[in-house]
Amino acid sequence: MLPKRVLLLTAAAALAALSLTGCSVKEVLSNSRESEFASYDTAAELWPSGELPGWIPTDATGIRSLETKDGRLSVIRVTTSSPLEGECEERARQGVPVLTATWTAAAERPDAVMVCDEYEIMPTEDGWLGWFEGPEVPSRLAPGSQAGQASR
Repeated sequence: MLPKRVLLLTAAAALAALSLTGCSVKEVLSNSRESEFASYDTAAELWPSGELPGWIPTDATGIRSLETKDGRLSVIRVTTSSPLEGECEERARQGVPVLTATWTAAAERPDAVMVCDEYEIMPTEDGWLGWFEGPEVPSRLAPGSQAGQASR
């Protein structure tokens, strides 16, 4: 009986510690984090990976973000009737959002998208959906990698 009680106390302590960090169990167990902000100002202040992408209009609301913890993949949806901010240009679409959530779904992906700050961005019925896929970080075990070799 004692081991079961110790296990239960350990689990309760772990859950209590987790709740104090502000992280969800999903965030701890996955490599991604999802955020939602009611306003541009709140998003700019609390953006999880540092600086809010420059293409997001300052009147945006309902700002949702899903990104990997290493920042390599990101998808953002904003509600606004404003045009994109910053230097943007229309280009042929190169990809689609790799990360998915119910709010990233779209009936069709257009052939052309706006490209701003390395994000591919398409209009939605109530704003914009943008995604980013950064370069893959080479594995330390990849052929030719210096990370896994001993120093001479």
